[in-house]
Amino acid sequence: MTGKGRVVEGVELPPTGTYELDLAHTSVELVARHMLTKVRGRFTEFSGSIEVAERPEDSKVAVEIKTASIQTDTGQRDEHLKSEDFLLIEKYPLITFTSTAVRQTGGTSFELDGDLMIKGVTKPVTLTGEFLGTGPGMDGETPMLAATARTTIEREDWGVSWNMVVETGGFLVSKKVDIEIEVEAHKVK
Repeated sequence: MTGKGRVVEGVELPPTGTYELDLAHTSVELVARHMLTKVRGRFTEFSGSIEVAERPEDSKVAVEIKTASIQTDTGQRDEHLKSEDFLLIEKYPLITFTSTAVRQTGGTSFELDGDLMIKGVTKPVTLTGEFLGTGPGMDGETPMLAATARTTIEREDWGVSWNMVVETGGFLVSKKVDIEIEVEAHKVK
């Protein structure tokens, strides 16, 4: 604890205000099964803000992710993910998340409800997370915060339904996708 912030239920909170995601220290990743193994991907271009309110439950989060920035370290797979079989990036260049509720669930744990839009389809999701702390940024003055959050979605709910049946049974790509987010954000106002 830095001793300068507000404390709610034993957790030091960051000062109220608007925080922007630090792209160099934030990651937006996904994990899906490909046959039996897990494949990890990430989006490299995104922006977002966190409005830290006086009452933590009144805080808000908004994120935009550029679909064309998806990377899995395999060019052929990346191009397939960008195609009409998956993200159809020409028609749907953005994935968005807008929070609708924040709940502290004990200690540093929280739940973040929001509307996730993929391929023009908006559905509610709940992320479970952990607030990792607050303190001064690299300049020694500007407040920053850190958190981690995750959720699992059924990709077909957003119209991302391409798949193939494999000879041994089952599908080539899992219907469930884990979304994992690591956040560092700095106060801008």
